[in-house]
Amino acid sequence: MHARVPLNPALVAAAAAAALLAAGCSSSGTGTAQAQPSSQAAASLSTCRAPEPATLPHASGSLTEADSGVFCLGLGQTLDVFLTAPAQSAPGTHWDHISADNTSVVGYGNSGVLTPPLGVTPGVFVGTHPGVATLSSVLLPAGKTWKVTLVVK
Repeated sequence: MHARVPLNPALVAAAAAAALLAAGCSSSGTGTAQAQPSSQAAASLSTCRAPEPATLPHASGSLTEADSGVFCLGLGQTLDVFLTAPAQSAPGTHWDHISADNTSVVGYGNSGVLTPPLGVTPGVFVGTHPGVATLSSVLLPAGKTWKVTLVVK
């Protein structure tokens, strides 16, 4: 088990309110990579674990910058990700866009968050096809990376 950094309730409430108010907005990925079975994918299938309970009401689970490792996501399930810049960071410190390396397995979902709280980078991902995908981001300007593996089954 890993230690989780608690989310600021005011930031989560603001993000949830914005998501509910702006549910009509959406974005979609355009990647065309196909899921490729591999020994790494087979190993991931047996070692994935459920993400923490969802932050937003429409999601099946939620991840933060404190999470790492391999997580399971069901077909059609939604995963919310909220990456928060460290407290006491220099002005302008923020996580870059959260990307998925295999958008045929994990698609970009509707975040509904038009303006996330200052210092928070949101992402919403949907399990679209069985396989393995990696989510990642970089803390700018520090260059620290965040990466998790999702197994969609």
